[in-house]
Amino acid sequence: MKKLVKTNLTDQIFNYIQEEIIKGTWKPGEKLPSENELSESLGVSRMSLRSAIQRCSAMGLTETRVGEGTFVRSFNLRSYFSELYRMKLLGRDPNEINDLRCVLQIASARLAIADGIAESDLQVLVDLEKDMEEAAGRNDMDAFHDADIQFHRAVCELCQNELLFMIYDAVESLMDDVTRQNVERSVRSTSNFDLVLSHHREMLESLQDRDMERFTKAQMDSRERSLRYYASSQQEP
Repeated sequence: MKKLVKTNLTDQIFNYIQEEIIKGTWKPGEKLPSENELSESLGVSRMSLRSAIQRCSAMGLTETRVGEGTFVRSFNLRSYFSELYRMKLLGRDPNEINDLRCVLQIASARLAIADGIAESDLQVLVDLEKDMEEAAGRNDMDAFHDADIQFHRAVCELCQNELLFMIYDAVESLMDDVTRQNVERSVRSTSNFDLVLSHHREMLESLQDRDMERFTKAQMDSRERSLRYYASSQQEP
């Protein structure tokens, strides 16, 4: 291992560990050398090394198990974005998050309509829309939210594009809280779930009809409502 110049040392150690993981020197599931071994081979203090490893863990590259050591994690974009969201470094503007979901769903629907949508996939949406109606009838916000999240997730699975869905899956943690806020604000403004349910039915029916123009309009109408809900980013949910 190369010796490191002691300038911005924690950054250098972090970059080194990251590069070695990317190169495959340490593979997912493998244990990193001990702190003593690493600090000695790199010529750095254990304190600097520990700070770098903590950063690796925060970014989802590694995990430290008490009494066992530090292990390489399987790379997961979801954990990466979740950590950025938790640290309030990403996803602070609800309108940007709503726009992101809008873009991903329109792209997924366009691809799915062009390539063909399986009836079995549409049935998943039918069932989830029914779950939302039943939850709304019980005024069960938690159950409604769960079905709502699954509905939008299923829309982005329609195109059978693994990369697009991987991006959606990665940022779903950003969208989760805002999706619930969208519904809660809509329910407060109308005193019922009717507007939210109408939006989901419009999405579903447009997909059943393979009508991309109608689907896009439903998305843009929802976007306009969201812009009004978050007219000021300083407003409380």
